Amino acid sequence: MVIRTVGARRHAENVEDLADWLRGLDGCPHVNEIAFARCRHASHDNDETATWFYVEADAEGGVARLRCLGGGHTTDLLDSAEHWTFPGVWACISCGQSIAEIAYGIHTEDGGAQWLAMVARCVECGDVTGLTDMVLPGTPIEELLPRL
Repeated sequence: MVIRTVGARRHAENVEDLADWLRGLDGCPHVNEIAFARCRHASHDNDETATWFYVEADAEGGVARLRCLGGGHTTDLLDSAEHWTFPGVWACISCGQSIAEIAYGIHTEDGGAQWLAMVARCVECGDVTGLTDMVLPGTPIEELLPRL
């Protein structure tokens, strides 16, 4: 784990460090599953899936959309399209970069996903920012993971 604090901000060396950040969240359900965003569009080679995104997210509305940097393909986070609030594109607070790597922290009970948190890592400076979270209806984890 290479999470370091610079001023009041957390910075991660790589996307895998976000798993530790998510597991360390306080005041929320315990994260016991981690998933990393990858563009699943058929145009990407399986060995070279796109992992850098522009992100639109609204923490209050519990919605998010990813736009793949490798092809411009968009993916709405779960039912976000049905509740879309038209948030602006995320930009790093530390350096202003708009490209991020994304990880999801999921709380599961009895095999069902109950809660999901979405976090971004700026690809320029490594700044870590929580983007949104949402309550889930106990979706079986094996059904949820392919949708992320």
